[in-house]
Amino acid sequence: MISANNISVTTQSGKKILDDFSVSVKPGILTSVIGKNGAGKSTCLKAICGESDYSTGNIFFKDQNIADLKPSYLAKHRAVVSQKTTLDFSFSVEEVVNLGRSPLSGYFSSSADREIIESCLQKVGLLSLKNRSYVTLSGGEQQRVHIARALAQIWDAFESNEPSYLFLDEPLASLDVAHQHEIMHLLKQLSSKNVAVFIVIHDLNLAAQYSDNIIILKNGQKLTEGSPFEVLTEEIIFDAFDHPVNIIPHPKTECPLIISERVFDN
Repeated sequence: MISANNISVTTQSGKKILDDFSVSVKPGILTSVIGKNGAGKSTCLKAICGESDYSTGNIFFKDQNIADLKPSYLAKHRAVVSQKTTLDFSFSVEEVVNLGRSPLSGYFSSSADREIIESCLQKVGLLSLKNRSYVTLSGGEQQRVHIARALAQIWDAFESNEPSYLFLDEPLASLDVAHQHEIMHLLKQLSSKNVAVFIVIHDLNLAAQYSDNIIILKNGQKLTEGSPFEVLTEEIIFDAFDHPVNIIPHPKTECPLIISERVFDN
């Protein structure tokens, strides 16, 4: 388990963008983080997975302070998909996914690594593009490549059923509706196999359908946390987003279905 205790993040100018935040990220649980733009969602994710400095608090990975752990050790158990990733070289799709294997196997992949890479590309629906240049792909395809790279990074732990951790910052932003559901279904499958999935997401209905746990942030603080049924209420969503919604049971799953109200007449 990764536990963050009373984490605060402050800018150089003294503005607090994450305030006294605590959470437990547990294998087997898909946690979604939602909130308005600027609520602190990405800051929260970066701090928890050790990719951002925090001014107060502590983060523990398997009862060890994350600050005391070597990045090479963390990389074998925890993978991160950032909002934006820039590559300076014209890698093939296969080579980009192979970057996820480097913490485990170095930069020269074995035949076993290549099989893992193909399995990961298959899971995100891109195996047929493995020899394509990464830079020629659409934005959505590039994002799916990075999800495959992250999966390749934690593959060994995943296959041996050891606890592993997958952090994703708005991975659905460039995807069409079909691929959004495909990726969320994949993440749900992973979470059922001892992977902790922690995802920043904007689509409230996707969060409602696939999440075990939802955290709502407001002004850098945790407004509430709980199951979709507990936290996705009309009152809480209005408080978090300053926007009225109607909520009805989904006709198939009965999870909350959020319908945004029209508030602008002209």
